[in-house]
Amino acid sequence: MKLARPSIALVSSYFEFVDEMRAHGDTVWPSRVPLDGEEPGAFVARLVAKEVTAEPPAVPESVHWGVTDDRVVGVIALRHHLNAHLEQFGGHIGYEVRPSARRRGVATEMLKLVLETPRAKSIGRILVTCAPSNTASRRAIEKNGGVLSGIVFVDEVQRETCHYWIDVGVQRG
Repeated sequence: MKLARPSIALVSSYFEFVDEMRAHGDTVWPSRVPLDGEEPGAFVARLVAKEVTAEPPAVPESVHWGVTDDRVVGVIALRHHLNAHLEQFGGHIGYEVRPSARRRGVATEMLKLVLETPRAKSIGRILVTCAPSNTASRRAIEKNGGVLSGIVFVDEVQRETCHYWIDVGVQRG
């Protein structure tokens, strides 16, 4: 698997990923899909532009697609800094894996690869959050050096969330 920046060459596979997520009943965040009437090229350009330009309350983020055999199997975004919302829910990194690619280490590998980027290294200490019941995500985070600092109740979303910290300077297995 490799991480690829959003591109026209992969956009149709990415749209298949989104369709599969929706068919499975999974959340597809509005920022991860085209706006009404937005052409594929404009959508890709908007995702790439988020790295330097973000509409508040969003923060700049680097979006990557996890790709295996020219097929998008996941998406991972590295947020360049935290705002008050992300300090509680969301953290520096958010990711999703295509339902048909789950239980194959995709999240673990995407997280490993994004933590190796110069941007992640410049942040240094990365907050990753997930639901306490999401054992697959918890395992991926822990395999990448995540240390659970606590489980907090987030009023905004009315659920508990695990807060893990990863120091990117620390060797991971």
